[in-house]
Amino acid sequence: MTRQETVIKITKITRIVGEMKSQLDLDDEIEFEALDSSWMNIGKWAEEICQYMEQAPSPLLADLIANNEFTTPVVNYVQSHRQEIDSAYVKIVDCYAENMQSLLSLCERQEEELKGEYKDLIEPLANEQVATLLQRAIRAGLLDEHYQPEPQTKPIQLKVIAYAVSTICRFPNTYVYFEKQWKRENGRRFNTCRVPRYNTELYDTAKVLYPEVDFNEFEPVHKTETFYTPQDEEDIKELYRDLIKYKYIAPDTEIETFAGILDKAKFCKPVEWMKTQRQLSFFVYQAFYKFNKKDLWVKGECCFSIKGHTPHKGCFVSGYSWIKRAGWLDRYDAKLKAICDKFNHIENTPDEEATDERLIHTSKVVFHTPNSENEILSMFSALLDGGYIAADTTFAAFKGIFDETVFEQPIVWIKTQSRLMYFAHLAFKPHNPYDVWVKCVNCFRLQNGKAPNRESMDSNFRFIVKKGLLETYDIRLKTIADNYLSSKEKDTASSMEVSVST
Repeated sequence: MTRQETVIKITKITRIVGEMKSQLDLDDEIEFEALDSSWMNIGKWAEEICQYMEQAPSPLLADLIANNEFTTPVVNYVQSHRQEIDSAYVKIVDCYAENMQSLLSLCERQEEELKGEYKDLIEPLANEQVATLLQRAIRAGLLDEHYQPEPQTKPIQLKVIAYAVSTICRFPNTYVYFEKQWKRENGRRFNTCRVPRYNTELYDTAKVLYPEVDFNEFEPVHKTETFYTPQDEEDIKELYRDLIKYKYIAPDTEIETFAGILDKAKFCKPVEWMKTQRQLSFFVYQAFYKFNKKDLWVKGECCFSIKGHTPHKGCFVSGYSWIKRAGWLDRYDAKLKAICDKFNHIENTPDEEATDERLIHTSKVVFHTPNSENEILSMFSALLDGGYIAADTTFAAFKGIFDETVFEQPIVWIKTQSRLMYFAHLAFKPHNPYDVWVKCVNCFRLQNGKAPNRESMDSNFRFIVKKGLLETYDIRLKTIADNYLSSKEKDTASSMEVSVST
């Protein structure tokens, strides 16, 4: 077998096993009959690839083989459903699993042989200079003896180590090798974390390990910028009280801290924002744009924090632009706009309850709904009767997914994640057009106690649409959702989705 034929067979295996995993994600089962008949050769292909790699070891081919990340879930599925699956299919998958395990073990042995004494480092890092530099981090308790991060090591510390070693060794890409070396849980990247502006203790403990490195280019220049406002002290205090009252800023924020973001001489630290960054973009624009046009977002970045982290300037811009494109500047967050209008002495603000247009509510944890309690009760009863939610779910708990002030705990969803995704799209997306999956992750739990996977729901939804199953995937769930939405609301939702898609 030639190298080209080997590459083709590796690609075919990756595609076929990936298709099996997609079916598994969509409906918790694999329909082997729906696969291309060539899939039955995967065990034979794996054996032939192994024979080729024994004769001609290749790190590049080993990387291609390692990219197949879906073998384990597919094999586990077949093992747990052996009695339900055709025995011929079970035999094929067993053969594939055995040969693929042999192939992966072979690749690992060959990789270790190439590395020699630096077998715990990936190939570009497997040399004495890098190992010696990383020993400093090992002695400091940031890495273990295998050059992997200790559980308590923070992303900023890894970023400092990578920057220092790459600078000394003159690597062309500062972080690429170390992202591969420290492949982190859930694919989290350390190189995107930002250098802290205030709490620099962890950052300093890593930086001191490499005194020969100049970190000036690594460290951004932080210049304090605050908002200018012509409002008097009483206006500022009233704005502060309103933001505290409606939980937009942290309840322990002191008036002196808040006043500091409006006076550089009094500034001491950023104000902690409790809602989403998009809402913060909306607030900063509505409250301060008139007198801070030039550096509005730079000041927002300096004056606020979200979960202890500095907001990203680019997210400020994109968040505000998104609201503007959707045409929601007057109704994105009615309560927040009323607070800003009062601060800026703008009169005749439309009343949130009196407006005819549907307001855009932006709680980041629960679903917005215009429906009455009786309509919510009807949906709750239908889901309970259909066995979609846990039998011990109370109506009081169910109501909590629509009101964050009474939200207690997520609702347990009994059926598959695909059906939860389908129902959430039909029933909740019309009134939560841009963040329905985020809220779904917070408001529901699967039967095994795990939170739904946001990315998986999004991709599975696109799959259902592509297959033309949006109207028929689960007729009973669709009926429950249709009954929950009145015809007027569905018309509004249709126009809203067109606005979001454009």
